[in-house]
Amino acid sequence: MNIYSKKTTLLFLLLLIFSGVINAQEIQNTFIPQPESVVLVSGGFKLDKDTQIFIPKKYNADLKPIVASKITNDTGLSLTIKSGRASASSNYIVFEKVKDASIDSEGYILEINTSKITIKATDYAGMFNGFQTLRQAIPIGTKGPTAIPNMTITDNPRFHWRGVLLDVSRHFQTKAFILKQIDVLSSYKINKFHWHLVDDQGWRIEIKKYPNLTKKGAWRADRTGIAWWSREPATAEEPKTVGGFYTQEEIKEVIAYAKTRNVEIIPEIDVPGHSKALVASYPELFCFDGETDANFEVAVGGKAPDNALCAGKETTYAFLKNVIKEVADLFPSKYIHIGGDECNKGNWKKCPHCQKVKAENNLKDEEELQSHFIQKVNKIVTAQNKLMIGWDEILSGKGAKGATIMAWRRGKHTPELQAPREGYPTIMTSYLYSYISRVQGPTFMEPEGPNSVLPLSKVYNHEPIPSELTAEEASRVLGNQTCLWGEFTPTEEHFEYMLYPRTLASAEVSWSTPKVKNWERFQNALETDHFKRLERDEVNYAKSMFTVYPAFAIDQLNTEAIVFLKTETVGYTIYYTLDGSDPTTNAIKYEGDFKTTPKTLLKAGLFNENGELLSNITEIRLK
Repeated sequence: MNIYSKKTTLLFLLLLIFSGVINAQEIQNTFIPQPESVVLVSGGFKLDKDTQIFIPKKYNADLKPIVASKITNDTGLSLTIKSGRASASSNYIVFEKVKDASIDSEGYILEINTSKITIKATDYAGMFNGFQTLRQAIPIGTKGPTAIPNMTITDNPRFHWRGVLLDVSRHFQTKAFILKQIDVLSSYKINKFHWHLVDDQGWRIEIKKYPNLTKKGAWRADRTGIAWWSREPATAEEPKTVGGFYTQEEIKEVIAYAKTRNVEIIPEIDVPGHSKALVASYPELFCFDGETDANFEVAVGGKAPDNALCAGKETTYAFLKNVIKEVADLFPSKYIHIGGDECNKGNWKKCPHCQKVKAENNLKDEEELQSHFIQKVNKIVTAQNKLMIGWDEILSGKGAKGATIMAWRRGKHTPELQAPREGYPTIMTSYLYSYISRVQGPTFMEPEGPNSVLPLSKVYNHEPIPSELTAEEASRVLGNQTCLWGEFTPTEEHFEYMLYPRTLASAEVSWSTPKVKNWERFQNALETDHFKRLERDEVNYAKSMFTVYPAFAIDQLNTEAIVFLKTETVGYTIYYTLDGSDPTTNAIKYEGDFKTTPKTLLKAGLFNENGELLSNITEIRLK
């Protein structure tokens, strides 16, 4: 590079940095998940059409297509990518596989200086994750040449299980949509995709030995427009038009796509409960033979009686052995999730097959019968050289030694303590903090969902490791996972609305150490940067974090309404009106609870320092 070119590049960088086009301090605080360490250095790297990228030969085939497509997507630049060691003297990006004890598996060191960008890692996963952080260092909205502030980022994951459950049984989602979510989630360092493939309302995976599972089990009668928990069961005569399933070839495509994005797919075949679609497909797996008043149709909504497999028939286990073998052959993950949750054992108490097995094995109750069932399934899973995961109900009875536990219940049950104390590897999936099927703003302003609120801040401020655990017990906590159950997500738009940004909060809980987390930094990063990134990638998301929550009481003695307004965010201003007009920054500024006339129409909104309304206006009649 000649002297003139050097001066031109330096001037370009200085103009960008000092004109405010890029702000190094802002970029330092907009990473999600927040890295272990970010150290800024003066100057910047010029990313332009002449920048070259070098990827180790070992990883080039997998990493090159991702790097090429994302750089073009993010910046509009089409860069030259080469395999092997760096052969340029400046203006290049290089991925380096190193031996460095300070870099954990999946971790990386990202060094940006004026002449080059280096991503150092000990494995492919670390290179992928380092690249995702580099993408976030590139100013959003860039098209064409840009400057990236010089910095050194050192980063390692807190947990190696950073999961998201997607339920496609209640409402089927297409392969293309699943691929899109894997792409987005992996960019935030989510590395486990728990695929809830079967339930009462649909069987979504092709099993070649049992074609009726998808011929019948993947389809149900249409109840669109009727509340989930109020739907009448289907009749045999009704057409079954709602549903879908993935062929094994499609699943292989998803697995291959996920692998190059450092995502492991864990399939769930939920038994013995939540099995209405299975029982409807093969009624011989039900407890009672011959005449019965059971409805052998796939469930259309929340009510699904007679949905448990028979725990007493050996044919049940032979059937599951064949299913699990096909699943094990299909999925390379070392895990298979077998469910085990919320099993209604009412039929077991009356079933001659179940009671016979219970007596022969000296089982004191149906809880121990479920344990007997789970242990037999565990043997089937381990025979396939896989590890079994189950929901924490499998701890009941005699447990299931060798299994991994997903601890979801809280309160009366304390599996978050019991499982690690009893030696089980444990994944925290608390329904209080991680079940994002719950609505995320005031219930009267959100789409249909459970009458329970899980705001973004609660997901973000969750600490997965209970303080009651000893260091040894805590070491058995593999990680953290958020779960999107699909009862109320019939469309792709609604599905994404529930996923984002709460999965981004969960990603930071799972990756970042508590000492670098900060709620105000996180919410600002969303508003100033990541919402724009989601929009760029055509991802629907919720702005419920900015919604104003109203609370009021009617003072009948003085004929007054006492009003209190609140938002989960920090640093913004609430403005409200009482005359029916929409609030602006010229309306009344909320500075504390106030009194007004009952039956007044209250409208309130949250505004940033630029006077921009951040979310929908809250509107409520005070009566």
